[in-house]
Amino acid sequence: MAVHLALCAIPFIEFSWWYVVWVIVLTRITGLGITVGFHRYLTHRSFKAPRWVQFLLAVAGCTALQKGPLWWVAHHRLHHKHSDTEHDPHSPVVGGFVHGHMGWLFTQDLMEPDAQIVRDLTKYPELVWLERLWMVPGILMAAACFALGGWGGLIYGYCLSTVLVFQVTFAVNSIGHLWGSQRFDTGEGSRNNVLLGYLAMGDGWHNNHHRAQHSAKHGFAWYELDMSFAFIKLLALFGMAWGIKMPPAHLLPGATASAPDAPPVEEAEPGAVVADHSA
Repeated sequence: MAVHLALCAIPFIEFSWWYVVWVIVLTRITGLGITVGFHRYLTHRSFKAPRWVQFLLAVAGCTALQKGPLWWVAHHRLHHKHSDTEHDPHSPVVGGFVHGHMGWLFTQDLMEPDAQIVRDLTKYPELVWLERLWMVPGILMAAACFALGGWGGLIYGYCLSTVLVFQVTFAVNSIGHLWGSQRFDTGEGSRNNVLLGYLAMGDGWHNNHHRAQHSAKHGFAWYELDMSFAFIKLLALFGMAWGIKMPPAHLLPGATASAPDAPPVEEAEPGAVVADHSA
């Protein structure tokens, strides 16, 4: 929460348009660390990557200061397993908007999730190490921003960028289960929210995601911009990603009318890595 409080210093720092560039660049780094690294890769195994790429994606996710990769993944897997029930860590449907957005972070019984949920990740010593030292990447990035841009680089470049990514990420948990359209009946409150779809670099097409959890692509329609999926394709272009899982063809707009809808993708047991069998 310190980065939120740091924004109180903004009125005392002379504005420069260069800070806008800083924010755009750094929100891409930290944001993709969350959407691609923590979410689509580590949580859902939507594609395969070399071990060194896995580590760099996890480091990028840690710069967002949303705790360590194992903690983040464990809670997101619980969210999918128990979506919008009393066992969902951050359901706004059950606990209200404030709880779903940020209040759940202060629930003490969520601080130490069951390690069995992420047993497929604990076999990597570097991820276990990063889990213990999850604040280090963020501190190093903050220090680099200060070294390159002084107080403006620190407050605008790092703190403001981190707060924006934080709020957008958790808005997917809250707003993304309350307001928006539902293309699919998934049995819970996930929504496709246009604003979040763009701000969250594709993760805001949340109803699509809940319908095909293991798909690397969340934007199913041509107008559903998915910058995170574009980044995964860029990784693939350079041989740093392969085995990219796509949504079943019958779920895409234009195909649903001619093909019956299938039941939602079967949820894996905690910690298991499974393919999307809904095709």
